Amino acid sequence: MLGVFIAWKRLSRRTEDLARELGLELAFIRDSLPYARAIAKTLSILYKNVPKIVFVQLPQGPLLAETAILSRFLKFRTVADVHTGFIYTTTFKEMLLNRPFYKYLRYVELVLAHNVLERELIVKKTGAAEEKVMIVYDPLPSPPHKLVKPRIALDFSKSIVLPASWSPDEPIDRVVEEFLKAEVSKEHTLVVTGNYKRNVGLYNSVARVVERFKAKSSVVLTGFMLDEEYWYLLKNCKAVIVLTNREYTLPHAMWESVTVQKPSIVAKTRTLELELGSDYPCFFNQDLSNFAHTLDSCIAEKRVGNVVSVAEKLALKSRQSIEKLKNVVQGFA
Repeated sequence: MLGVFIAWKRLSRRTEDLARELGLELAFIRDSLPYARAIAKTLSILYKNVPKIVFVQLPQGPLLAETAILSRFLKFRTVADVHTGFIYTTTFKEMLLNRPFYKYLRYVELVLAHNVLERELIVKKTGAAEEKVMIVYDPLPSPPHKLVKPRIALDFSKSIVLPASWSPDEPIDRVVEEFLKAEVSKEHTLVVTGNYKRNVGLYNSVARVVERFKAKSSVVLTGFMLDEEYWYLLKNCKAVIVLTNREYTLPHAMWESVTVQKPSIVAKTRTLELELGSDYPCFFNQDLSNFAHTLDSCIAEKRVGNVVSVAEKLALKSRQSIEKLKNVVQGFA
């Protein structure tokens, strides 16, 4: 076996895409703390057919520790893909689960950072050698070959899509409110994707905003969508809203908008400002104070060309970083 990409608990789209791009086998092990089953299963996978390269998806520090230790005996090379939650801890629980394992990043062959600021943070917090920490942007997603039109009464060409996970830190109700204040809401529809049943409280808050504005026809909550439907929506929409308040991350929604070459209306973080450029015309403030104005400005045709140009540069950075990683991996083999 040339290589395997191992993930525990939750499989990210980035991991799936990287495994596909690099020709690695994918081993996803569903488990939770204390990860006894995952540890045993990982040991079995690596002993049964020792690979030349093992990629690991972080967080899950025990996975990093296990592979870093086993690599000394089985003589494979370990590559750690550091997701934001591992290195940028914002709660005591995250700190407790992840920080004890930072030291193991010093013993792997290569560390993958997702962006410039995250790379700096990894080096600062873990002591990993700078030359071992490589920026690899997300591969551009690969949409299904056959797309299916969703059964929604909607002019898709006049839809503005908000890909949502319905997590507590997503102020979807505020986005809906500010959208309904914008001029574009008179002719466009806000389409919020994702399973809103995951957060009934937030869903009810959104419903109250829609009721207050008497705007049921202007906001659509899709619930769960098949990939074929979701990508149809993205390919035919007017723009995509990239909503995050988390630093050191480039949301997957941004890469999806780049793939379909649609303008991104983006929450302004230091990370995104550095990657897109401080002059990117479609940033909105974290407090959403200028969201309506930004939306009106960026949906205007005269701004779309500038935004798509930035997206093309980002797509090029993604492809170049993947090619560089492929060359490194081939060298390991």
